[in-house]
Amino acid sequence: MKSVVAVILLLCSTALCVQVKDGDRSFSLEAVKQLKALMDRAGARLGPQLARSRRVLAVCADPVLPRVFYPVCRGQGATGVFSRLVNVLISSDPCEICVNPSCFGCLR
Repeated sequence: MKSVVAVILLLCSTALCVQVKDGDRSFSLEAVKQLKALMDRAGARLGPQLARSRRVLAVCADPVLPRVFYPVCRGQGATGVFSRLVNVLISSDPCEICVNPSCFGCLR
């Protein structure tokens, strides 16, 4: 079963918080941005040809990884989860996230 990544807008106290969902897990968009930066940095440090799974291992060992991702690192399938989460941010325009047909809850 392939997990679908969806972006959900949730009202958090008085601020609007964007959540990125993968399966039954949900992460703040800010945490996913930090994950992408770590993945990019690991790719630059280890080389672009290095397997994605090696980059994920490096990211999971990085002390600045947001704690919300620790359970993903300890479980199976971290490479797939991280890849799907980072792919949400590939668009150059964050507003295009809501155009994705697998996303819902976006304000129009």
